[in-house]
Amino acid sequence: MATGRNKGPIFVHASQRSGSTYFFNVLRRMDSLICFDEAINDYFGHYGKEHFVRRKSHRSWNWSHNFLDRYSQTELVEAWDEVMNLYPPAPAFRDYVPATGVLAGELRRYLGALIDYAAAREKRAAFCEIYSRGRAAALKDAFGGFHIAQYRDPLSQFGSAFRALQEFGAWTFLIIPLQELGLRNENPLYSIVPREWRVPALPWPANDRAQRWASTEEYVALILSSDQHALERVFRWHLLSWILNNLAAVAYSDFALDIDKAYDDLDYRQSVREVLRREVETNADFSNLTKFSRYYRFEDFDICSVTTEVVAVIKKTQENGELDAAVASLAKGRPTLSSGEAVRLLCAKIDAALAGWVSTDKPTRVTRADWSELVRKHRHIWANPRLRTLMQKMYPLALPMVQAARNTGLMR
Repeated sequence: MATGRNKGPIFVHASQRSGSTYFFNVLRRMDSLICFDEAINDYFGHYGKEHFVRRKSHRSWNWSHNFLDRYSQTELVEAWDEVMNLYPPAPAFRDYVPATGVLAGELRRYLGALIDYAAAREKRAAFCEIYSRGRAAALKDAFGGFHIAQYRDPLSQFGSAFRALQEFGAWTFLIIPLQELGLRNENPLYSIVPREWRVPALPWPANDRAQRWASTEEYVALILSSDQHALERVFRWHLLSWILNNLAAVAYSDFALDIDKAYDDLDYRQSVREVLRREVETNADFSNLTKFSRYYRFEDFDICSVTTEVVAVIKKTQENGELDAAVASLAKGRPTLSSGEAVRLLCAKIDAALAGWVSTDKPTRVTRADWSELVRKHRHIWANPRLRTLMQKMYPLALPMVQAARNTGLMR
């Protein structure tokens, strides 16, 4: 009998704060799989194995994922000695949307080694990624397998990202859409974005960590800004990234998973189980699935108006053929779903999100003064271009000292 590992790897293409770790854990409990959580991630190049071994041994990693019974990247730690010699520099956002539709060779070899690692243990590799939607088509061309595009209510998802800044000072979730949209905005997928909405394209060279740090800090400065329109721009970038990158993933995947609907609709949840059972030959356990509605209302701008504007632009590009051409350029193979069908699916999700946002009786309200205080509290000194340039020159000297402190446990 053919086993699951003969079918090729499983790829889940999701995004941050979309329930991706939860779904990873659903797959992780299936005995026939070895699941790798966020294997495509730049920070493996910033930290050594010891850092992840320490995290694995502590419970401090579990600040927002209490359903996990062990560190999410345990499997990568265990595979480290066999595969990390192939780990590519800057895999997360370099070539996030491959310009030629072909996966970068370094990333192909690294992921191939993880697939071989699983096969050597008579398991099937499953990758649950938050940095793969733009390259989903190229990944499918490279490895075949079964691909799942997972998405969440974009307004509630933005609320989860904003809440992290508001309550914990964590800006990372807000910066990811800028990196997804900005670093390679010459790609067809982003060429359809009106020029006045585009994210500035900043350098992201693979081997220059100082430049990557400086570019990151410049993006942070764009977000944490007292400019009257800054927060509106951040939300628009989030929504553009949600639509375009989910479109890229949905069009080339074998199954689209609406994680909210899996909670709300028991019949739909059962249909998801059936899809997974046919593919993995194991019953998926969704018994601890939860849903958090994180709806915000901002004094500085109207979410409904911005969302309507963005959707109108996407529909227009679909009608005039620009979107079809952009989607077709993402891979050598043909899409599983036409861009028109994918747009209808995602726009229906946006309509449902707006209905939920309008009807909620407990939105979190953010005034202009609230935003100004958040900016004052969390804005980095590196927002100053002169200081940032100076630190960029010092970065190669400072980095080894910081890494040494981390490896000795002085920094967490």
